Amino acid sequence: MSGWDIQPAGVRGVVIRTQGVAGRFEGELKNVGSALRGAAANGSSQIIAGAISGFADHVTGDIEFAVRRTGAVLHAAVNATNAYLQGDLEMAGHAQAAATAAPSVEDLPGRRGPAGGPHAE
Repeated sequence: MSGWDIQPAGVRGVVIRTQGVAGRFEGELKNVGSALRGAAANGSSQIIAGAISGFADHVTGDIEFAVRRTGAVLHAAVNATNAYLQGDLEMAGHAQAAATAAPSVEDLPGRRGPAGGPHAE
């Protein structure tokens, strides 16, 4: 994945800011619900009250979906970043293991064995 360059601190910052905004969703939704109920109750006709109630019923599922999706996306971003970091650690571990597993000088081609004799191959 040579084209990837995730900055974990940047992801963390975006997640924290988004959580801060999303944390206000519940309160805002309660305010909207109260406003819609008030408008329906104080409307000048049953037609207006019915239209407001119909609107509220229609958008409730979409709003709940948006709230759930926001949580799922934040969770996925954190998991993806953690997997990316874990992959970096694994690649570094493999590179380190490969470096320490390099052949010894005695195993190099053309190397003479003990006492200057040819190396047995």
